[in-house]
Amino acid sequence: MQHKDLCGVILNGGGSTRMGTAKSSLTFGSMTSLELIASTLSKVTETIIVNQNEQKNVSYPVVEDIYEDAGPLAGLHAVMRVKPATWFVMSACDTPFVSEEVYHRLIQEADESVDAVIPVYEGRFQPISGIYHIRILDKLDFYLSQGGRKVRGLFEHIKIKEMSTYPDIDQEKLSMHFFNMNTPEEYTLARDLFKKWKR
Repeated sequence: MQHKDLCGVILNGGGSTRMGTAKSSLTFGSMTSLELIASTLSKVTETIIVNQNEQKNVSYPVVEDIYEDAGPLAGLHAVMRVKPATWFVMSACDTPFVSEEVYHRLIQEADESVDAVIPVYEGRFQPISGIYHIRILDKLDFYLSQGGRKVRGLFEHIKIKEMSTYPDIDQEKLSMHFFNMNTPEEYTLARDLFKKWKR
């Protein structure tokens, strides 16, 4: 399944104001959230880059934002600038239970006719779990330079394919993939879910 030229991107930016501590360093068993995500992405691609603005505490290559305080698009942009891959597989440090099956499904849908494949789950776009083609880099750079920050705003300038059905993936795995934790209460829930997830 590693037939396409892929780069995994883990976004480790943004404030953790509601959590009160860095989400990427929250632990699940012997692994941090970031390590857990990387272990899953490594089943999808051998190349993993972490987007964060400090060069520390990570055993993967780190790329810093060029556009400051510009959200997840700035992270994707920064990695695209330094890594000559074709498709970029996105994840964020607050989604510890991402599924390689979901990513493989997105990758299967990716072809030269689209710039991005974006999952939709329970009626909501999940762009931070999407995959993006390197050809959007110039448009992304221009969009950010003009002050664009919303991911949905970028979608007006690129060709996206929405994917809302996952016939071969069970519902529990899907809900886990799209689960994200922003508060201490959600982290507590995540630790309970982890016990089920790792079985």
